[in-house]
Amino acid sequence: MRTKTVVEFSKIISGIFSNKEQALDNPKKFAHIQIHIRPLFFKTYKCFAFYSEQRYQHDIWNPYRQSINKLSHEKEIFILSNHKIQAKERFTGGALDISLLDNISKYKLYKKSGCSMHFREAEPGNFSGTIESGCKCYIQYGKHKTYVKSEVRVNKNNLISEDSGYEIKTHKKLWGSDFGPLIFKKIDNFDYFIEEHWE
Repeated sequence: MRTKTVVEFSKIISGIFSNKEQALDNPKKFAHIQIHIRPLFFKTYKCFAFYSEQRYQHDIWNPYRQSINKLSHEKEIFILSNHKIQAKERFTGGALDISLLDNISKYKLYKKSGCSMHFREAEPGNFSGTIESGCKCYIQYGKHKTYVKSEVRVNKNNLISEDSGYEIKTHKKLWGSDFGPLIFKKIDNFDYFIEEHWE
């Protein structure tokens, strides 16, 4: 099986993803969420990188997750590192209007240690990703410090994601869906941007 290039994988992982269909079918179990994974100009960080926002569709100007993801490639593994952005509020809406991200490289990034996602091609065009091994991607959940497990499956049409958090000493699950993964469909892509500004 031919290994995908960074550009080919980037076209698969980037785009606008919506779980509208899932939310409408099961409104009591799933909120309507959009994920935007927007490729940045190569010159911004002098590497392959994305700005991502996740938000509830009823509150589009208040994303609950904003990050910079830098992409690297080791053998057959695509690695997406996870970075917090200084003054992230300044860039809210950048997923919709890339001009809001013009000065983002001037602000400090804080790499989230232990939180990189590792993707492998399971079948042609289908990738499976998990957080790097070690259980050291931490999130504070109330009074508890938890470690995160994350599983993602993605192809050019869909993204299926499930995150959960576990108490460090007991390994008891403290947060995460009780109804299975979030199922997103890609409703827009950024292939044209990658072709014009990366290759």
